[in-house]
Amino acid sequence: MNTNFHFLNNEFPTLSDRTQKAEKLVITDPRTSLIYCRMALEEAVNYMYANDEELETQFDTSLHNLLVQPEFKAQFNHKLYNELFIIKKAGNLAVHNKNVSDVDAHNAIEAMFYFSKWFAKSYAKNEIESIGLFNFNLIPKEGGVTLSRKEIEDLQEKLNRDLDKYQEELKEKDKEQKKLAEENELYKKQIELLQSQIEQNKKEANKEDQEEHPRNETDTRKYLIDVALREAGWDLQGANDKEFKVTNMPTSTNTSGTGYVDYVLWGDDGLPLALVEAKSTLQNATKGENQAQLYADALEQMYGRRPVMYYTNGYQTYLWDDQFYKQARLVHGFYTKAELETLMYRRANRRDIRTAEIDADIAGRFYQMRSIRSIANHFAGNDKHSGKLIGTNRAALLVLATGTGKTRTSIAISKVLLECNWAKRILFLADRTSLVKQAKRNFVKHLPEHTSVNLLEEKDNPDARFAFSTYQTMMNLIDGSRDKEKRFYGVGHFDLIIIDEAHRSIYKKYQAIFEYFDALFLGLTATPIDRIDKNTYHIFGLPDKSPTDAFTFQEAIDHNPRFLNPYKSIEVPTKFTKEGIKYEDLSEEEKEQFEDEILDGDKATGNEWIPPAELNKWLFNKPTTLKTLKFILEQGIKKRGGEELGKTIVFAKNRKHAQFLKDMFLELDKELFGNDYVKVITHGEEKAQEFIDRFCDEEKERLPQIAISVDMMDTGIDAPSCVNLVFYKPVKSYAKFWQMIGRGSRLRPNLFGDGKDKTKFLIFDLCGNFEFFRENPEGINPSTQKSLTEVLFCLKLKLAEYLRSNQFKDNSELLEYRATLLEELYNDVATLDLNRFDVKMKLEIIKDFTGENQGVWKSLSKKNINILEKEIASLIKPKQGENDLARFYDKLLYDLIIKQLETPNNAEFMSAFAKSIAKVVNTSNKLLKKTAIPEIKAKEHVLKLPTEEAFWNNDGIAHLENLRLEVRELVKYLDPVDQKYVTTDFDDYIIEDEIKISESSDSEPPEYENPFKNNIKRLEKLINDNQNNVTIKRIRNGEAITKEELNGLEKILFSETLNKEELEKELGNKLSLTEFVISLLGISEEKVNAAFAQFINENELNPSQIEFLNMIKQFLTVNGKIDPKKLYESPFKEFHALGVDGVFTEQQADKIFKIVENFNQAN
Repeated sequence: MNTNFHFLNNEFPTLSDRTQKAEKLVITDPRTSLIYCRMALEEAVNYMYANDEELETQFDTSLHNLLVQPEFKAQFNHKLYNELFIIKKAGNLAVHNKNVSDVDAHNAIEAMFYFSKWFAKSYAKNEIESIGLFNFNLIPKEGGVTLSRKEIEDLQEKLNRDLDKYQEELKEKDKEQKKLAEENELYKKQIELLQSQIEQNKKEANKEDQEEHPRNETDTRKYLIDVALREAGWDLQGANDKEFKVTNMPTSTNTSGTGYVDYVLWGDDGLPLALVEAKSTLQNATKGENQAQLYADALEQMYGRRPVMYYTNGYQTYLWDDQFYKQARLVHGFYTKAELETLMYRRANRRDIRTAEIDADIAGRFYQMRSIRSIANHFAGNDKHSGKLIGTNRAALLVLATGTGKTRTSIAISKVLLECNWAKRILFLADRTSLVKQAKRNFVKHLPEHTSVNLLEEKDNPDARFAFSTYQTMMNLIDGSRDKEKRFYGVGHFDLIIIDEAHRSIYKKYQAIFEYFDALFLGLTATPIDRIDKNTYHIFGLPDKSPTDAFTFQEAIDHNPRFLNPYKSIEVPTKFTKEGIKYEDLSEEEKEQFEDEILDGDKATGNEWIPPAELNKWLFNKPTTLKTLKFILEQGIKKRGGEELGKTIVFAKNRKHAQFLKDMFLELDKELFGNDYVKVITHGEEKAQEFIDRFCDEEKERLPQIAISVDMMDTGIDAPSCVNLVFYKPVKSYAKFWQMIGRGSRLRPNLFGDGKDKTKFLIFDLCGNFEFFRENPEGINPSTQKSLTEVLFCLKLKLAEYLRSNQFKDNSELLEYRATLLEELYNDVATLDLNRFDVKMKLEIIKDFTGENQGVWKSLSKKNINILEKEIASLIKPKQGENDLARFYDKLLYDLIIKQLETPNNAEFMSAFAKSIAKVVNTSNKLLKKTAIPEIKAKEHVLKLPTEEAFWNNDGIAHLENLRLEVRELVKYLDPVDQKYVTTDFDDYIIEDEIKISESSDSEPPEYENPFKNNIKRLEKLINDNQNNVTIKRIRNGEAITKEELNGLEKILFSETLNKEELEKELGNKLSLTEFVISLLGISEEKVNAAFAQFINENELNPSQIEFLNMIKQFLTVNGKIDPKKLYESPFKEFHALGVDGVFTEQQADKIFKIVENFNQAN
């Protein structure tokens, strides 16, 4: 018979047979045609993986997995690649017995033709003659036999068996080819030659497809919309589903008064549920608003029910339910029929949540009820013209101090929304498994009549009222499926999403969840209002520092009766935790141990110093730990009998530190402490959750009595009986600091006997945390964690843009390298899996950088670069089979390439970046010890290059890029790095006269304040009372003060009650009034910002650099000066091991030191 697929007959008989059968049945049996078409695609794709060296054999051989591999996607121009999913998705509809038509079969067979044409041109051994365009007239109009459902199932099973057999044959063939290639060098060269020819063929095939493959923008857009509707369960087979004629249209827009709605989605009652207005992909979707509104008017007049309006261009979709919300909103898909019918039901049955009864048994405290009312008033309102109930805002943020009942409040608001028909299904999200389990227990306890499902452990129940999940699990479920094809959760599946601990949870990594679901959002956090970052408020659509409602820790402990217990903090410094370990201060015996254990037997210079930050990271000193733990055992709150320590949580620095602390506890009292009494609870410990539950059990007293945690118990754990907290790690985040404090604040009646309630708890601070936050009230908020792949993408982009500068315009080698970088970046974006939901939401942006827009990469604007870094970089995923070590090596070398370009003087380059160079050399040396591995042996000469100084004296960057390419695939053979841990016995002591004890609710000076500081306190009070004095203001602004002005200020401050001479006796030195004012009040923020303004304007700073500068500003604002050496120490070392030198260029660092020097000299 005449066929479009004749060109496959000679070399690809199986593929030819399946495509021709599919072609033959397009009109007479579309379902069977689609099944043959899909199986033909599977045949071809499996052939590609078996015969193309560019494609790596996959363990998961499902069609979807094979199609979405980045290496596979990179073979095609993006338009042809997207059409493969027409075949796949239409085939899935046929297999799953969904309604299909000859239109689906026509679309699939045409897409299959152009793919087969590309396939044959790429892989045929003999030259393929000119094929031309798809001829629809060759499709038979009759003669095919329609198969029954049973026959279709039998056919599907047979085709699956054939495919399984084919895949096994391909695997065996692949093994044989690899074995031959290893044994036969000539065969290996033949394979390489063949692959080279295939690559050339593919380029020509892609070019021919782009030039000769007719495509229609309108058809493409309608297909995108059709697919999105079908994913939501709309089969679009009804006569009235598309191009539906409506009457009563305004004659001003159409003189006939009729119009044609692109799509109408009908309910089972025959009435319209929604309409879809489709605009061109070249237009903004919002252009469809007016047309959609007119169609809704017409449908309402015709049927008596107003439909929900959608308007879309295939990339952006807006939903407008103007019967309840006055504004349209961006959504990322369509509602199912059941979800739209629920919206219609709510129109008549929704009640006002603002006046609904609140279950006081769940949340009866005044502030909880106030919070619920605030949320209700935030979500609901009244139309100012009609007075009817409407929806207003769709996101709320609730700030409640830890222990005041955030979860209870969310349960109560959930009950209100359910009973008032605002919600049917509710999702609770948290970032840890333990918090998910805890939340589910509480919901089941208070609302047992509703079904609940923990998606981490249980099979999904679509009818469940409450679902509980972590963010990562939900990301996977959105992109997952019940049958590997059908989307698990649609955009309208949930009506309310509760976000627990919102301050930690809304990272860029998971923000896609909140953009994907079209639901009400309720964020819960215990972070104080002024410590929540602006971005969190922005996500909830709120002004900065304006949560929907709040109840603070201070309010909770000040209330009568109390809702939370206050704390007493005890800061316990030791010589080593305060000053570090200095070799010169050790005894002779200790010096010998220092050299043996820390210097590995080398002789000390005498200047060695272990900074305080290194203690308990890798160096564990027994006397320090034993003395501090003994202090805690003596001073801590005891159990009912007064002999044993009450429930205690110790926050350790790392797992090794946690185990060390346990060993020290056991050493202190072998008759009391055992493995059950003191328990290490970390993410890596088996059954950790069980022992958290035992520690928190309030029904009966259970061990462990002392829990040592690394992060796992910092947040979200309810332990009312806990009376002692031990901060044995430094904390820089203010939010986390308060979360940790919250572990001890909960009330516990009768803890010490009948009528003897818990009234306070103790915090033993062994790492200077309270002192840190006194000096740095804002703390240091951790920046959003970027994946290594995202960092690499941005690094390559930065390098490519740097090479664009005029200084390199005549260097052809560097320009060629830039072109290679841009090609790789383009491929990273062009090969994104368009079926991932987070990618789908950025399709329109991705389109601007791919396909026919590839040319934009040659001259990226600042706006383009910002979009690539902020919107697209986070979507890039690692390539299949690539390991982290290879990407770490890439980052190391790309960093050095950039530094080499910035520092062309080789001697200066080697001096400034010695640490990074040492890492490269160290990597080579480690690999050179493994030359028994053939791949390493083959590259031995390359690995030796960086170990010679001459290598680093080469000009340019070609030698660095060649090294990166040659070595990156070898680093996977490196052994895991073993961290060196040292345990020492250096004598340490608690500095007793520096122990500070203070109460959480005290505004008065801390307890045990030095009685000789009265005059100093009086002066501090006088200065605080006279802050508006002109001279004090000028001192804070860093202005020069005359002697006369200082004398005038002294007359105000000193009198009979405050004698200057007595004050100086207490100080032990002469009073510098200027320094005293600055040490007390600091430098004005305006002055500090002004000093750095020019530097910031002259340099395009990255987020780490800006954060580094902000920390310098904090120090200057508080203290008026900063020791330049501090810029190389903690907390500045948190940014980079080299401190300021690792974050800024040498020229930038010099300017920073100059600004700091100006402040230091002035103050």
